[in-house]
Amino acid sequence: MGKNLVKELNESDSEVYPYSRDNGLDLMDLVCTKKLLLEVQPDVIVNCAAHVGSVHYGLKHPATILHDNMQMILNLFKSVAESCPSTVLINPISNCVYPMEAEIQVESQLWTGMPHPSALPYASTRRMIYVISKSYLEENGIISRNLIFPGVYGPGNHTDTERVHALDGIIIRMIRAHRSSADTFEIWGTGKPIREWCYIDDIVSLVIKTIEMNGELIDPVNIGQKKGYSVRELAEMTAKTLGFEGKLIFNTDYPDGAAIKVLDNKRFCEQFLDYEFTDIEDGIKKTVDYYESVLQQESSR
Repeated sequence: MGKNLVKELNESDSEVYPYSRDNGLDLMDLVCTKKLLLEVQPDVIVNCAAHVGSVHYGLKHPATILHDNMQMILNLFKSVAESCPSTVLINPISNCVYPMEAEIQVESQLWTGMPHPSALPYASTRRMIYVISKSYLEENGIISRNLIFPGVYGPGNHTDTERVHALDGIIIRMIRAHRSSADTFEIWGTGKPIREWCYIDDIVSLVIKTIEMNGELIDPVNIGQKKGYSVRELAEMTAKTLGFEGKLIFNTDYPDGAAIKVLDNKRFCEQFLDYEFTDIEDGIKKTVDYYESVLQQESSR
């Protein structure tokens, strides 16, 4: 999300500081973070930093994911409080925070059960964003605005399928299968889990709208359409877009994760009046076009 957001903000009148470990900001380092924020004094921080990956990546590295994400969140809030207390924090939160039993994920039910075990370390750190932002508002007056996202897909992500969400992973792997004239395409799991997806341009647009708001939004708001698709359906839409005619096969040695993740959209519709999301098939086509170009460049190196 970060790269796409920076690109859009650079086209506005905003002065943008796209910091990461690549150019001097290590959120794991409290001293480094405090020093940089003291120098920059930002009006708004959009906290895109996270150590995250696919379900399978998360199962391999639960302790590292838990530690790194908690450390980054705590260091960021403490640094804002001590270096730039008037800064507004925009906090994207993954919908894996919801109880695993929730089919329609409603904000008021966030704390009524445990997240799915496959996402527990990461989801727990995302839940803590609410607790931390509420605590820093009460003690230090730090303003936060918290948004819960569905799965995000689209141009700009990794090409490492272990580090991307399922839809981008399906698209990348199917492009490679199509190029190699494969007869089959393997789907990790049963193909039955239902997920809600939001195209990256919509996410960027809604984050910018959130930047422009007034006041706090501590109680998280779903960026929701109340509409989901099974993994099988997503693979079939991708195959149609690519013209891939191989057979879909399902490797049930891989875990599915939660059965359904669909966000309720009542509060979203109240907060973001008349917003129109990108159609899923249009979004998949744009994403396929992007990854075909990127993968072609990689293969030419």
